Order: sequence, then C-alpha cells, then structure tokens
Amino acid sequence: DGRYALATHPNDDGVSVIDLSALQVLPLLRTGPFPNYVVFSADGSAAYVSNSGNGTVSEIDTARWIVRRNLIAGDSPEHLVLGPDGSSLYVTNVEAGIVSAVALKEGEVARTFNIGGELHGLDVSDDGRTLFVSGKGENKLAAVDLASGRVRSAALGPSPYHLAVIRGTGKIYVSSRDEPKVWVVDQASLAARGTIAIRGEGHQMVVLP
Repeated sequence: DGRYALATHPNDDGVSVIDLSALQVLPLLRTGPFPNYVVFSADGSAAYVSNSGNGTVSEIDTARWIVRRNLIAGDSPEHLVLGPDGSSLYVTNVEAGIVSAVALKEGEVARTFNIGGELHGLDVSDDGRTLFVSGKGENKLAAVDLASGRVRSAALGPSPYHLAVIRGTGKIYVSSRDEPKVWVVDQASLAARGTIAIRGEGHQMVVLP
C-alpha cells in the first residue's frame, strides 16, 4: 500500500521499518543472522525476510511489526518470491543450487527443485505456472514447471544475476553480474531476444505497473 519500506541489515541481524508518510525509522526489528532479501505479501499484511545465516525465513506481522514465526527454508536462503495466490513462497538456496517451495499455511518446505550450480534471482510467470531462476554459477536460465516439477534451462552468460518478469509481455529482464547489460529473454523459449546497455553492474530491478 506504499505506507512502509523495509531495509535489511545483513551485519545487524534485523530489518529497519521505514514509515514513508512520517519519514521516520522504527526501532530495528530482529529477524535472524544475516537477513538478506525481503518481500511483502500482496495485501501488505505480512513481509518475509530471508535469514541466510541460519536457513530460515522470518514472517513479519506488519500490523504489529513483530516476527510472527520463523520458517525453515533450506541451507542458504536468499532471494524469494511469492506465488500469485500467496500460498507458496519460493526461496533460492544459493550455494546448494536448489529452490525451496515453502507452503505458508503449513509453515514448512513442501517441495524442492534442483537447478544446479550457484543460483541468484527468481520470479514467477504471469499465470503462476512457471518459476524462472538465474543460474549464475553455470551461466544458464532455468524454468520450473510448478505443476510437474520439470526443469528446463537455456545457456545465458556471463553470470546471469537478478531477473524480473515483465508482466503482460512474455518477457524477462535478466541482469549480468560481469557485464554492463540486461538481457531481454522470451519466457516461452528462454532465448535472449536482445540486450539493454547499462552503466556498471546491474543489480536488482523493480518493474513499475
């Protein structure tokens, strides 16, 4: 709803809550060791923070700004994205080369997808049927069929990094860790259709609706 922002502090074991209307920072909210990435639920009632230092994801109640529960999410959880219906949270275990699918109602890992190599960013297709994952370590882009669990991949390099699905276009933007560019990738074929030149290293991307 645009009322708050969260900033992770990997070296301080917590997150800052920023009240955007008052331009004030609330007291540090402790989540776990080395909190890295955060995502809000669609209705803004919860936020999820990956704690890569102990393999958990903290679920934050945004009405009271407390940690409601900590969910086991693999060995090295980092990037995370919610499925369109809000029932599943997909989390990259970067070093293990797998993605954990956390069922939020049950509060536990329901499935794992073996991608292989060092991973980084991920996002879900418009229809919620496909999960896209950048394989930084093996220079590839992977697509997971969430119904069957089947994984397909295509070569993409060097070092595919963060990615964002561009809603309603059939495209994915993928940044490179090693070169100043963003690939424009077709969701169906996973083929790179072009590049966008940028300055320096492309890191996270936010797509405005």
